Amino acid sequence: MSASHLSPVELEHYSRHLKLPGFGMEKQLKLKNARVLLVGAGGLGCPVGLYLAAAGVGTIGVVDFDRVERSNLQRQIAHSVATVGQPKTDSLIAALRAVNPLVTYYSHDVRLDEANVSDLIAQYDLVLDGSDNFATRFLLADACYLAGMPLLQGAVYEYSAQLALFEPQEGPCYRCVFREPPQRNQLAPCAEVGILGVVPGAAGLMMATEAVKYLSGMPSALRGKLLLYDALAQTIRHVALSKDADCPLCGENATITQAHELRLTCPAQAENAEQELSFEEAQRLLIEGAFLLDVREGFEFASGHIPGAFHLPLGLVKTEAAQSMLPSEIPVLAYCQKGQRSLEAVRLLRTLGYERVYSLSGGLMAWEGPIEASV
Repeated sequence: MSASHLSPVELEHYSRHLKLPGFGMEKQLKLKNARVLLVGAGGLGCPVGLYLAAAGVGTIGVVDFDRVERSNLQRQIAHSVATVGQPKTDSLIAALRAVNPLVTYYSHDVRLDEANVSDLIAQYDLVLDGSDNFATRFLLADACYLAGMPLLQGAVYEYSAQLALFEPQEGPCYRCVFREPPQRNQLAPCAEVGILGVVPGAAGLMMATEAVKYLSGMPSALRGKLLLYDALAQTIRHVALSKDADCPLCGENATITQAHELRLTCPAQAENAEQELSFEEAQRLLIEGAFLLDVREGFEFASGHIPGAFHLPLGLVKTEAAQSMLPSEIPVLAYCQKGQRSLEAVRLLRTLGYERVYSLSGGLMAWEGPIEASV
């Protein structure tokens, strides 16, 4: 049931909106009655969520299955040292509620996939994509188009960002612009990609601005356009988008009729699948006497590591001094935070002649059971 008025507390909370020419009560009520699904509680999700909560969007749902890590805090501004280790959905919603307890929040601490995406988006009026991978972006874009759901999409990389608003039946869809995800050999290296911490903040602010405008019925600058932001040059460009008649999603002879999850694997994972070990396999190898190698940075090792691990940052793995420290007569099990840098370490060590070198799939985040990480 739609709300038709603001409470005395809400009148005070949103008083600056109510005094704003061209905004006022009508648009504030539209925000109060709006339901937004925020996919991703990271670099984009944090600023977007904070501003949408502050603006008075009535219902905000947050989807994320990750946990807060210290390395997130350089850019994911709603999280804090105190919430490291907590589910990102819980951490972000706690921060949003502290800004505005008048809003209703829903935590979806799940991995978005083809089994749940349709049911999740059906509960909302607008989806904001702040995810960090191509599989989720394409899944969400397909699901939103097929459900007739508007999608505000944002992405960041190093010093740049891009934003676009996709409305079904109103211009091009996501696949008109990005037909297919990059090939595996075109993806970024498995080691974590760096990003200037303020870039997600700038992009998130612009996403929140467009969301408020869209939900309140104001004209959007992103309809039919792709916004490109360059932090180094401090420039913003708009690129006009056009509908593709041959688009597999919205074209005249569309072939995509259901949202399916893309099975994307980064190059090192695809080529070295046999070099990855599950938790159970890794544990058996350690019981048999394998050498345990932590290839994370020093500050990560100091904050917590698997007992008995030898620390050697990835950047030093190929040095002559490092090679003298690693055994060649017994298996070596490498691990990092999520299993990406350790795969790179395995690749490097195999080129140096180490044959029995393996990576812990999922890294420290997948490590569970009787052996606990020490701090």
